[in-house]
Amino acid sequence: MPYFKPSKSSIHLIARAFLVEGEKVVLCRVKGKDWFFLPGGHIENGEPAATALLRELNEEIGPNDYYISSFIGICENIFSLNEKTLQHEVNMIFKVDLGADFKIAGLEDDIEFITVKKKELENLKILPGPIKEGMLEWLETGRVFFKALR
Repeated sequence: MPYFKPSKSSIHLIARAFLVEGEKVVLCRVKGKDWFFLPGGHIENGEPAATALLRELNEEIGPNDYYISSFIGICENIFSLNEKTLQHEVNMIFKVDLGADFKIAGLEDDIEFITVKKKELENLKILPGPIKEGMLEWLETGRVFFKALR
């Protein structure tokens, strides 16, 4: 197998799922926080984004019949981890359809999952903010989006 040279970049590539079942969407949050984010996680060196997303969903939510139906957008984000450290990430967002038998196992102790109606997304604090903007636009227009901090 070919060797991938470690990157010197500190930009994080992340695959995220816009998990949809009918009119419902699955979001997650760190327990005790008042903000939400899309399930998913880091893409490992040499791993295709879709493969990383399915791996992360199985690790976080549990085995289900996930189906990546489309790529819906990219969101670039830079934020403070603490006073001295910034993080730069590029989020690739995929629409993932769920079967009627979908069950959330919640396999990570610090993360909890909720299911909300699509029309409730507008009223929730979803981070990064540009992802929320992109999702709402995509729901309205069906067009792929690119969002970045201004």
